[in-house]
Amino acid sequence: MEQKTLKQLVKLTILIIVISYVVDKILFFSLNTISDNVMSGQAIGKLNQFLTVKDSADVLVFGNSRANHHIIADQFNDNAFNMGVNGVGIAYSSTLINSLPKDKEQIIIVHIDTKNFFNDDYDGSDIGGLRSKYNRNEEITEALDASGRVSFLQNIYYSINYNGSLIGILKNYIKPKYDYKTYKGFDPLVVNESQSAARDYTLRNDIAENCTDSHKVNQVALNYLMKIKAVKEKSKKNFIFVTSPIHNDPCDEDNKILNGIMSEHKLSYRDYSNLYKTTQPDDMSLWKDKTHLSNLGAEKFTMYLREEFLFLR
Repeated sequence: MEQKTLKQLVKLTILIIVISYVVDKILFFSLNTISDNVMSGQAIGKLNQFLTVKDSADVLVFGNSRANHHIIADQFNDNAFNMGVNGVGIAYSSTLINSLPKDKEQIIIVHIDTKNFFNDDYDGSDIGGLRSKYNRNEEITEALDASGRVSFLQNIYYSINYNGSLIGILKNYIKPKYDYKTYKGFDPLVVNESQSAARDYTLRNDIAENCTDSHKVNQVALNYLMKIKAVKEKSKKNFIFVTSPIHNDPCDEDNKILNGIMSEHKLSYRDYSNLYKTTQPDDMSLWKDKTHLSNLGAEKFTMYLREEFLFLR
């Protein structure tokens, strides 16, 4: 290749990089403007609302879909918010808990599942659900950097961090899913008449299989639990860790091990996996499916928590 041609190629490459960098920043700031005005939906709206209420709320709930659909936070306190998000694990929750003000007295309910703690495949990748706040929120940026889940390109082209959530953001920007001013984070699962027969059949035939779990604690999950413990020790917050009911827990050995871990680290933990373990027809209405309570089940479970922890009443 001739020297002149090589120089032109280098100049063209540099020009493309500069233009793409500028375009990325324009796109990034445009997306920020849009996303900051989205306050509904789990793509970013619920996270935006959490960031506005987290410093002032008296009660906060964290966890996955079983936190989102099982715990009615505002039945404990009017100034409460449920930050449960479908599909996330303890990495996501731990990161948000670490963003809370240390000097604010708060009741923090953390929903945890044994599937995180005894799943060899759990790698904390759910923290990626917070990428839209990368380079925008100090605590989230620090946690993402520490996780090793931010690529070299993401540090240059910021708009990449909106991948996977852009459609949901735009949908809720154009047409909000709900009125966030009255939303407290709880999403009920209502079973209609046409769904109840299939639900009842599934639950009647829900037979626990033999216990085949390895019972080996996942170190990634444990490390994120320790980050939550660090917040507990450095703040004025009252932490409650719970595992909500499932219809038929196939194995209780992992529950015992997790209970031992929580006890060892002096973390207040209650395992309610088998709280509603029954196949009685009258109790089917408590369930949406094998692992999720219906809106009726959530109301009953929330009332049970209020009775268990009197300070929540």
